[in-house]
Amino acid sequence: MKNFKRFIVPVALCAVLIGAGIAVFMKGVPKSDKPDYFVQEKAGLNRLIQNSSEIHRMWIEGEESREWSLMKADCLKYLEVNQKFDESLLRCNPILLQCHALFSKNLNYKIINLEEVKNLPYRYLTKSNSSYGGLREVGVAMTIEDPATKRKLDIFLEDQCQEVYLEQRAYAYGEQVQEKDAEDYRFDNFNRHIYFDTHLVTNGEINQWIRFGNPDFTRGLREKKGDDLFLPAVDLTFNQMENYCSFKGRQVMLAHIFDAATFLPMDLGDKIPKRNLRSPYYWTKKASEYKSDCNLIYSKDCLSKKAYSLNSTEPSWSGLRDSMGGVFEAFRNPIDPDSNLKASSFYFDSKSSWHKLGFRAGWDGEGFDLRNFDFRGLNPFVAVEKFQVGFRCMREVMQ
Repeated sequence: MKNFKRFIVPVALCAVLIGAGIAVFMKGVPKSDKPDYFVQEKAGLNRLIQNSSEIHRMWIEGEESREWSLMKADCLKYLEVNQKFDESLLRCNPILLQCHALFSKNLNYKIINLEEVKNLPYRYLTKSNSSYGGLREVGVAMTIEDPATKRKLDIFLEDQCQEVYLEQRAYAYGEQVQEKDAEDYRFDNFNRHIYFDTHLVTNGEINQWIRFGNPDFTRGLREKKGDDLFLPAVDLTFNQMENYCSFKGRQVMLAHIFDAATFLPMDLGDKIPKRNLRSPYYWTKKASEYKSDCNLIYSKDCLSKKAYSLNSTEPSWSGLRDSMGGVFEAFRNPIDPDSNLKASSFYFDSKSSWHKLGFRAGWDGEGFDLRNFDFRGLNPFVAVEKFQVGFRCMREVMQ
């Protein structure tokens, strides 16, 4: 595993460092009696800082950036991506930087490629692969050079675009309890700061783990390319899922946090309701308003209507995507360890009883054959070699 020890200058602090940075920037400058030399050096530093701000803007804007509109055709051809995908996945995505380095023209700076990582123009840094003590969040480090002065600036871009904050309130776990006197499993996250990924982990993200993570944990995994880059990673064991999330300083999504993010609160203004009434469908408060709609649930019926893609359905109230339908999704479930799988998927038709929030199947976390799953007797009537199981990560920030 590589030990990255380069000094990182966070983009957000670049403007503050203009004055102080000049002194560091001038270190090693040969003696000269020409004042123009120092003027040029200062101008070069200012250009680097301005350009780092532009790179940060592009990193955040992703598919909405002007750079993407100019290089989109060349980038997709280079990546061999032919199918449509949700281009919002390009936000805070190193793939965007890679194409920017290859296809953006008339730049007044140079992006330095790294020999030790297959000539990529960036490193993916986490606390697990970097000894830099000031690293607070995972992200991408890259180096730009001013052609006129040959001076370089290291940049760090935090990877936080694809996660959302879970509102602090009282929630409930599992399906709606029907009996009046029955106990309901309720919990809250007051004074807790929880963030979760809006989308399932992609093959492109697993590629970054393979390139920059501990090879002991990625052994046996192969990088994906082409259209697979923007599809969910569905061939990892549960142990590998945990290791990937740990690489990013996170953990596999908890089942009860998934419920909190998908059950639509009856009254958003009431943070502590007397009862947590909940509909089995994320788009409505009424249990009777089920809809066989591929924009809401990508079920088996949808396979003949449109190609499956990540984020193909509407987001839940909290911003979580693909909460029903699509591929299976694995969870950590300390409340009921045997119920660790979202079975609502394109393996079941739209009339299946599996298409309900809080109703979960079981997975042993090791294989992808039918014998590795427990569908409570409600097995899918499909002939597949391997079931596809996705996952997402979450984190809790202690303050």
